[in-house]
Amino acid sequence: MSATSEEQSCPACGARLDFAPWEEGSPSHEICPCCGIQFGYDDAAGGDLEARVLAYERWRDLWLSEGARWRSRGQPAPSGWSVGEQLRRVGIKFES
Repeated sequence: MSATSEEQSCPACGARLDFAPWEEGSPSHEICPCCGIQFGYDDAAGGDLEARVLAYERWRDLWLSEGARWRSRGQPAPSGWSVGEQLRRVGIKFES
């Protein structure tokens, strides 16, 4: 899926994405290179947006509990990558 002119971020971890996780109610089926969530699979909620938000919170908590590592081996973390800065995009204060 191509990126839109609007910047996209992972709703679970705040990573900048070059694709829209969901568009017009349809998932991209892409995987976030940072936290590893697959849109349309790990956040499937049968159209219930509140349940999807809870799925992001659970995924984020799991990712953080595992050390908040950059997951993609094929796409390296951006230069100067900061977990704290990234999490602020989704409204989370993080102290490392």
